[in-house]
Amino acid sequence: MLKRILSIALMLCLVIPTAFAADATPTPPPVDISAQPVQPPEMIQNVLNLAYAQWEELDGATLKEVNKYTEWRGKGVGFGWCGGFITWCMLECGVPMEELEFFKDKAKESEDRMYPAQGIMHVKEASVGKLLRGYQIMNRSTKIPQPGYLLVYGCSYNLTIHVGLVYDVQELGNGRYRITTIEGNMSDRVKMYVHDYDSLAENPEENLFEIPEADRNREESDCFNYVIPTAKVGGKKCNFYVNCFLMPWIPGDEAADLTTPTPAPAE
Repeated sequence: MLKRILSIALMLCLVIPTAFAADATPTPPPVDISAQPVQPPEMIQNVLNLAYAQWEELDGATLKEVNKYTEWRGKGVGFGWCGGFITWCMLECGVPMEELEFFKDKAKESEDRMYPAQGIMHVKEASVGKLLRGYQIMNRSTKIPQPGYLLVYGCSYNLTIHVGLVYDVQELGNGRYRITTIEGNMSDRVKMYVHDYDSLAENPEENLFEIPEADRNREESDCFNYVIPTAKVGGKKCNFYVNCFLMPWIPGDEAADLTTPTPAPAE
């Protein structure tokens, strides 16, 4: 009897994961796009202008867990708001978006479990993992930065530890870029960072670098830094690195210029 039970249990262990895998949304490889930074669509530029204005207005002031960047989820709702800050900016500028469940449902209707949305599109979420999942379903992740993209950071123990908004990109050659980001919930602030990124790094977990001292033309402050962010685990510091970039718009997509903004949320 015991042998029969063990045999059935073994069969279930072999069959069930296969069944789950068949229903899972595949993770597509990063999209290969033009290495040249280009001007984003007007709607996305409006998002960047708003993010910059928020950074400038706050000027290093700290915010509580419940703030205007979280309350689009509901009055009094608070959370780690790095993704919430980006989605708030997108909402304020009328960027079309849907929640993750919408993309999951659409993916179920297709044979490849994907939903390649056209034009400008964002995922209406705050969780870094949910943002990543939604953009992957649209096949909109890449290793190449562009203004207006979302930068998903990883560290040694968390592939989706943080997300920032790419404000500016300079191509340095040989797969390297100088990236300026605006990021919510860094030390409870909206902060700006400037880093060098190597898209061809042999070790992807070491693809983010501080820019040379000679190129630093701004004094560091509570809201501006050149240092690589770190996280702590077991008392040990772990450097952030670029996991991938998420694409609310795709260079060369004519539909992006025709995207109609959605009405701003009522206050």
